[in-house]
Amino acid sequence: MDFFLTQANLPFTLSLSFVLILGVFEAFSLCIGYSLVGALDDWAPSDLDGERPTCGSGLTWIVGWLCLDRLPLFIWFVLALISFSISGYGSNYISLVISNELLPQSATLPIAVFFTAFSCRYLGAAVIKILPQNDSHEVTTDGLLGSVGTVTIGCAIKGNPSEALVKDLYQQKHYVLVEPELPGIVFNPGTQVVLLRKDGAVWLAARFDS
Repeated sequence: MDFFLTQANLPFTLSLSFVLILGVFEAFSLCIGYSLVGALDDWAPSDLDGERPTCGSGLTWIVGWLCLDRLPLFIWFVLALISFSISGYGSNYISLVISNELLPQSATLPIAVFFTAFSCRYLGAAVIKILPQNDSHEVTTDGLLGSVGTVTIGCAIKGNPSEALVKDLYQQKHYVLVEPELPGIVFNPGTQVVLLRKDGAVWLAARFDS
């Protein structure tokens, strides 16, 4: 117990404790007919990219590499927290065995973050394969005509498309490239657009006024 409660392991103990708290809340929410898994899945980091003031696509690549856009957010969050805790504990345990001393947090935290990223990447991909899939609700991007989406990253102009997040009839998320149908129009991050027609890999869209 002293090993888990020592100052060097405090971030990892807090991380693991948070997982237990989430588990308790999920069990309680299921008892009242509500699930955190479904609730948190409607809140995804890519949905918030509309707040970003700059253009770019690096964040989209990172989100995809970490499987954050393919796993339910609750499951991904638990996987990340557990991986972070195990990596931190493991680093300090190995150090304790070899040198009889614990590593400082300035060393264990980067190590834990590094292994957590790879855990989310590869263990996350494995988890995706075992999650139940509903193939009957699969919708291709060609079937998104008329759907409303939100520009996530980048500033779309005619000839320079940007990424948008679109949900189909089954609330499945699709990431598509969009650009204004007419020149002289700019879709900034957070702009809601309606998909009009597809031109190759890019959707021509118009601003959606609700």
